[in-house]
This record gives sequence, structure tokens and C-alpha cells, in this order.
Amino acid sequence: MAEDNEIKNLRDEIMTCKRKYWKVEGRIKELNQHEEELKKELEIVRDHLTYYRSLVSDMKKRMQGRKTTDVFEKL
Repeated sequence: MAEDNEIKNLRDEIMTCKRKYWKVEGRIKELNQHEEELKKELEIVRDHLTYYRSLVSDMKKRMQGRKTTDVFEKL
């Protein structure tokens, strides 16, 4: 009987460990998916940043080539 109780206790402990494992495994999958989504968003932000930096650079070049009066005449 003592052996039966010990076996039952070991089975219960194994089941508890399996539940914890699957819970952790599920959380890891969620975090990996979230990481991939964030990487995609970061790439989009980098693309936009590159675009706007280029746009600002072009605008600066145009402004350097104009006289002050040219800017006011366009307004």
C-alpha cells in the first residue's frame, strides 16, 4: 500500500509538471509571435524614418538654393 501511495504521488507530481510545462510552452509561443509582430512593426518604422529623412534632406537642399524672397513669392 505504501508503494501504491508513492506511485500515485509520483504520477500526480508528473501531471503537475506536465501542466506547468505546457503552460510555459504556450507562453513562449505567444512571446515569440509577439516578437515577430514587433520586428515587422520596427521594420515599417525604419522604412518610414528613412523616407522622412530623405524628404527633409531634399527640402534642405532646395531651401539652400533659394533666396529668401523666392520663398515669400511662392506663398
